[in-house]
Amino acid sequence: MHFLIMKRIMNEIVLFFLKKFFSSPKKEWLKFDTMFMILGIIISVSTLTVALAIFDGYEKALKNTILDVNSHIYIFSSDDKIAAKKAIELDSLLSAQEEIACFGKVVVTQSMCSNLSRVKGAIIRGIEWQNEQLPVAYRKFIFEGDYQLLHENDAVIGYRLAKELNLKLGDEFKIISSIGAKITPFGLQQKEKKLKVVGFYKSGMYEYDSKYVFLNLETAAQFAEIPKSFTMMEIRLKENFVENADYLAYKWEYLLDYKYQINSWIYFNSNLFTLLKLEKWIIFIILSFLILIASFNVVSSVATTILEKKQEIGILKTFGTSNYLLQKIFLFKTIFIAIFAITIGQIFGVLIAKFLSWQKFFALKGDVYFLDKIHVEFSVLSWAIILLTSLLIVFLASTIPLKKINNLKIIEVLRNQ
Repeated sequence: MHFLIMKRIMNEIVLFFLKKFFSSPKKEWLKFDTMFMILGIIISVSTLTVALAIFDGYEKALKNTILDVNSHIYIFSSDDKIAAKKAIELDSLLSAQEEIACFGKVVVTQSMCSNLSRVKGAIIRGIEWQNEQLPVAYRKFIFEGDYQLLHENDAVIGYRLAKELNLKLGDEFKIISSIGAKITPFGLQQKEKKLKVVGFYKSGMYEYDSKYVFLNLETAAQFAEIPKSFTMMEIRLKENFVENADYLAYKWEYLLDYKYQINSWIYFNSNLFTLLKLEKWIIFIILSFLILIASFNVVSSVATTILEKKQEIGILKTFGTSNYLLQKIFLFKTIFIAIFAITIGQIFGVLIAKFLSWQKFFALKGDVYFLDKIHVEFSVLSWAIILLTSLLIVFLASTIPLKKINNLKIIEVLRNQ
């Protein structure tokens, strides 16, 4: 009974002094060392929030673009072409798989694009554009002109490639290939075909916007010297099976003829996304040192507060209050201020990140970063990690000056007062 009474008294003491410390917030919070501590935490937390938001946004935007522009699984032959008659067997096999949303034949070949004196390398993609569902998001990225490739010489071209070749809708240009080149008395005559621009393609990913030229399947097959054939079968999975593409490719490989090879988007891009995750956490660790630097202000602020509250500490020690309880009072105050500063820092971080995604003054270099626009993504997990990491650093920093309470002698404190 006596123990419970003493415990209740101690709790009342803690509450009393907490109220006393927070009773004049303006005076307490406007002190230079407290403001400096809050400002340091806000700047470091907002910087960390912006960095993680940009990394998360970049990773998500890159992944979505890759999954839209490319198919999820590819089937190709060891001799680089699949005869049209073989497509019937593949159609029958793939139609029986419940994980598949759609699939289609594709011709892919490399060429040079020429317009007057301008020449650029390009990737020719022959597609079954008339199909309602395609294994790649072709129609989604047509931002000007028409997606229909009605005529043999109709072409949809990446908008960056069109810009480099100075092409507009309705303009004609040539594609040139060494496939099917002829030797003449005047030298090697490469294969050429004249095309007409009917639309522009813009995925937001530099690699595709600066290289892709879309033709209808038959035209591309003729140009690649594989008439009545195609280079690969592309497969698009249902949304809930996309992350299992590697497993499905491995599973279906045993159902295919030995001359076919099958790979997934994960196989081609796993190194890229592994590197992105590694870079993200390296940046997180490096920027966490900003919070560590800000914690020096926490040490200074807590030490100053202890010196200012020496009289109260001495009185409490006289009544038998333990050092642990006194440290608890100061720690509560510091943690409360830290939570406030971290919250403000995260709010500022969100606003800054939003501004960076909206602004038009600064853009990414697409040839370096794949994407040409800054994307941001806010995740509860990232916020929680920032909050917990910041609180842990502040907590550890606070324990250093709190040890001074143990060294305060009651008699000396009261005599000086």
